[in-house]
Amino acid sequence: MRLIAIDLDGTLLNTESIISPENRAAIKKALVSDCIVTICTGRATFDVKELLNDLDIPIIAANGGTVHDFNYKLLSRTLMDREAGQKAAQYLTDHHIYFEVYTDDALLSPNDGKQKLEAELDIIASANSDADKDTLWQGALTQFKQFGIKPVQNIQDVFNGEENIYKLLCFSFDLDKLEQAKAELSTYPKLALTSSGKHIIEILPDMSGKGRALKELAKHYGIDKKDIYAIGDSPNDFSMFEEAGHRIAMGNAINELKQMSTFITKSNDENGVAYFINQLLENEYC
Repeated sequence: MRLIAIDLDGTLLNTESIISPENRAAIKKALVSDCIVTICTGRATFDVKELLNDLDIPIIAANGGTVHDFNYKLLSRTLMDREAGQKAAQYLTDHHIYFEVYTDDALLSPNDGKQKLEAELDIIASANSDADKDTLWQGALTQFKQFGIKPVQNIQDVFNGEENIYKLLCFSFDLDKLEQAKAELSTYPKLALTSSGKHIIEILPDMSGKGRALKELAKHYGIDKKDIYAIGDSPNDFSMFEEAGHRIAMGNAINELKQMSTFITKSNDENGVAYFINQLLENEYC
């Protein structure tokens, strides 16, 4: 039996944030061909369920924060230390960096977050005549189009409650500000940092990560590392690649991921996931 782990954004999803009919058909074909297919993503479980629709497959969500079996049965969760998360949230608030908090039921977002990002983009664009304002804004809109996003008056109130917290995601057009935040937050105990894009920092529990969760799911099914196929494009896929015997980089993947890959498929807008799966099932992958 083989385990195929697929990232979402930049991988299974095209630039319209849609699973193409070709990719959907390839996954269904794999499921009847002695393969288990799992989604391994930074997105929340409820968001993934909405995207998958009729596909009932295991889900690794929130960068390993939750691991679900078929029929969305919860196998494990890795929660953020509340005090550590609150400290990180305070830093982001103090430095005017937009962020979301991932819980079981919602992606909590500041109710004025969209307006503040628009204002930040105006400042960045006015200082850089080469900036493609429309393309940059489309990147931000991906966050606001996610299923389950919930604007709140005071986002930090969540740390005073009892909701499970899996990760924080921050987004900024100001790359210098992000680099400063990365340098500071990387020193915080009980937390780890990763990224799914140039303008994003994801803050996780230090025991979380796609790789740890993928290893756990493979053990659950008794699948050896040599039979794990990981498909991804971004920095948060590094740990997933490390746990896979076969590492498939998208055509649009970052160079560092391509360098550690065993196969480079087509881009996410060229149905790269379907292309690889069909190569695998037709014994043309080697």
